[in-house]
Amino acid sequence: MITEIEQYKTTIYLYFNALGGLSVVTFAILQLLRGDYATGVISLIGFVYFAIIVYFLLFKRIYLWKGRGFVLFIPVTILNVTNLHPEFGIYWAYVGVLSFFLVLELRDACISASIFTAAIFYVVSMHFPIAVQLRIYSSLLLVGLFSFLLSYFINRLLIQVNILVTRDSLTHAYNRHTFQSSMKRALYSVQRYKTPVSLFIYDLDFFKKINDNHGHLAGDQVLKLVTSTIQHRLRDSDRLFRYGGEEFAVLLHQTNEEAAIKLADELRALVEDQDYGLGQAVTISGGVSEAKASDQVSSWIERCDKALYEAKSNGRNKVVLSRSEPS
Repeated sequence: MITEIEQYKTTIYLYFNALGGLSVVTFAILQLLRGDYATGVISLIGFVYFAIIVYFLLFKRIYLWKGRGFVLFIPVTILNVTNLHPEFGIYWAYVGVLSFFLVLELRDACISASIFTAAIFYVVSMHFPIAVQLRIYSSLLLVGLFSFLLSYFINRLLIQVNILVTRDSLTHAYNRHTFQSSMKRALYSVQRYKTPVSLFIYDLDFFKKINDNHGHLAGDQVLKLVTSTIQHRLRDSDRLFRYGGEEFAVLLHQTNEEAAIKLADELRALVEDQDYGLGQAVTISGGVSEAKASDQVSSWIERCDKALYEAKSNGRNKVVLSRSEPS
């Protein structure tokens, strides 16, 4: 899914894992100086893990294993310290519960935190009197609950913000801002991996007459129905954008120009066959072009726009292929 929120989350994960790495290496040094070599070595392994994660986040923008390697090192270290030094090790348990929700996806964090909390409860039962155990249990459960609620509501908020940032409010197609960033990523894929990507730009024929004759509310309904009709035919990997007022763009991944023009004409026919309740047909005209390795975003769009203009000049309700010459 195209989302700037994911990029933001990647940056947040980078900060958390970098901070985790610094904290772990400091903790490892302290444990080694105290003579607790087992805990120190485990912590150093955790530092190596954090360093690997930070490297991939920083240079590859990939959150390796979705952070799940975290559960193999830090929780084990905290459990070991709590067992060896319960009088101060137990305080790290609270940090451990919270950290799951900072470095893992919500589902993974809930599972990991539940297992970790159960393990901590077992260790606590061996070292503290029952009255102290109950206080530790209740406080740990509250920390876990509050961490879950905070993470849950932040995730819900990010989903809503992502919709507002990336989607057109009327048609729910992706918006023009997202279109630009998606085009850049598609060209990068073409240039680096030689994967075919095609662009189909279309607009509604005589849309102004629809607004003038039937009103803007009817026009809005037409835009939504056309968008829905086309979206249902596209694959999950394809992206539909509202490019302008009644102008839209479809980014077709893993699709060469021959397959793209065939699909574009099928979409045109689907739109024409739809009943819009206006007593008249609604049609679209469009241009198709496959990306070239030498393209810029502007040159790729320009070819599609020229093909679109040709389709409209030749009677509308048709799609035209702008053939890509070998680069």
